[in-house]
Amino acid sequence: FKIVLLLRLSPLLPFALSNYFYGLTAVDFWPYLTATLIGFSPGTFAYVYTGQAAKALSGEGGAEAALPWYAYAGAGLALAVISKLITDIASEALKDIEMEAAAEDSKDTF
Repeated sequence: FKIVLLLRLSPLLPFALSNYFYGLTAVDFWPYLTATLIGFSPGTFAYVYTGQAAKALSGEGGAEAALPWYAYAGAGLALAVISKLITDIASEALKDIEMEAAAEDSKDTF
C-alpha cells in the first residue's frame, strides 16, 4: 500500500510503466485500488481547479467569476507549492525505503 501510494504521489515513474510493475508483483487488488485513489486525488484536484479557474478568468463562468484574477493566481500558486511539497515528501520517503532495503540486502550478504 505504502509503495503504491508514494509512487502515485511522486512522478518518478510514468503511470503506465508502474502499472506494469504492479502487475508483475504480488500487490493485492484492494490496497492497490485504495492507494491509487488516494494518490491520484491531489493531481485530480489540481486539474479540476485549473479548469475552473481558467473558465472563470475567461469570462465563461458568468456570475461564478466573482473573484478577481489575483485570487485565482494566488490559489494556483499555493496549489503548485503544495503539489511540489507532496512530491518532494513522497520522493524522499521512496528514497528512504530504497536505502532501508539496500541495508537489509547488505546485512543478508554478510
